[in-house]
Amino acid sequence: MIQKIEGKMENTVFEYDIVIKEFHLDTFGHVNNATYLQIYEEARWQFITERGYGLKKIKKTGLGPVILEIKIRFIKELRLREKITIHSQTGDYGSKVGSIKQWITDSEGNICSDVEMKVGLFDTRERKLVEPTEDWLNAIR
Repeated sequence: MIQKIEGKMENTVFEYDIVIKEFHLDTFGHVNNATYLQIYEEARWQFITERGYGLKKIKKTGLGPVILEIKIRFIKELRLREKITIHSQTGDYGSKVGSIKQWITDSEGNICSDVEMKVGLFDTRERKLVEPTEDWLNAIR
């Protein structure tokens, strides 16, 4: 899905659906804060893999995504067997650092959580951030 805001084309919003399962829950009967990070990561892996930048490509090129900073908000609790959608969208991507925002909605469209993060492309051989490649930018936009 591509959204157009104020005459400007926005990057693709990727959507990934899951159902909250028993292993997602903590002793309070809702999704634990650390599990939210796993759910968001699962959605990111799905969309980059679908766009040709999965683990096979990362191993071949030695270049893969890394999170540099993350801000997460918990707005509405997620419960067992609830169907949710994780939305992911890349924002600005400067020199070596870009931004990705993600948000979770319930089946009624209510936002339950959101994250903003700074990301980069990491050279696993040189152990440093590198400029984003065209393949990487195509996978996340």
